[in-house]
Amino acid sequence: MILSKLLIFLSLFFVDFIKGAEVNSWECGNFEGANIIGDGEIYLGKLGPNWLTDSIFNTSSEYASTWSSESIFNDRSKFGDSYSDTSVFNDRASNPPKIISNSLIVGLLSIGPSWDNERFSPYDFKYTCDWD
Repeated sequence: MILSKLLIFLSLFFVDFIKGAEVNSWECGNFEGANIIGDGEIYLGKLGPNWLTDSIFNTSSEYASTWSSESIFNDRSKFGDSYSDTSVFNDRASNPPKIISNSLIVGLLSIGPSWDNERFSPYDFKYTCDWD
């Protein structure tokens, strides 16, 4: 009986540890308006609803485009391809863009690795915060 309770506790603990950073809907306000800064201090837009001019989810913005070198969604840019060390979409990138709010780094914009609780996926923000 004690062993089974211990196993349940440990499995719940490790599931939470393994899943990495995840945005909860009540946290969206903490990230809204945060700047995305890439390698070389390049401004890559803001986190927030798609109606914000600089939002990475505003399809009329250069920061959400598939052609701008300053967009994470350009798969030919160093911030959007799957091989670059500075890309959001390379889960092994050692230098993904920073999420900066109130002059403090509050996380990294990156799809992985899943065990790193400082990394947040742009898709997690888009769908959890309903910013599309």
